[in-house]
Amino acid sequence: MSENGDAVAGAVMHLKKKGALRPLVFGFVIGICLLIAGGYFYSERGEEKSGDRAEQSGDASSSYTAFLQYKEDLRLEIEGICLQVAGVKSAHAVVFFDGVGESIYATNTQTGNTDKSEYVIVGSGSSSHALYLGESLPTLSGIGVACDTGGQLGVRSEVAALLAATYGLPMTRVYVSEGE
Repeated sequence: MSENGDAVAGAVMHLKKKGALRPLVFGFVIGICLLIAGGYFYSERGEEKSGDRAEQSGDASSSYTAFLQYKEDLRLEIEGICLQVAGVKSAHAVVFFDGVGESIYATNTQTGNTDKSEYVIVGSGSSSHALYLGESLPTLSGIGVACDTGGQLGVRSEVAALLAATYGLPMTRVYVSEGE
């Protein structure tokens, strides 16, 4: 290890004798300054990009929050409909969906001999992207309800038929069970 230290000291003495030590140290200091400045500017751009990502993830989380709110509102609406049927004393509903919706992008559509549709692109170069409009609501695929009907099978059948007709579902996708 002392051989390496002696070699470095010898190299420094050699550069000092030739007058090259000052430019070398100056270049070294400039290089460190450039690295620090580059890291600073890179982190500034990175923060902007991560801010964009945070905004997008905020959009995603707000879409998910909107979905959860839609699901809860629909559940409460179904329970309210069930409680309007004569013979139903209480109701608890569960709703099922196909997927969680889709992203909607603006499109230009041309009609004529051949119909042509393409996404609307905004920005230019590497910052170009399709114009995002929002998310569609998911498709309701089934309903399950536990109703307190006092054991009356006819009331449960009436609730199932009412829910199927109201939400455009086949009777096989609506299940009404006796609950408390």
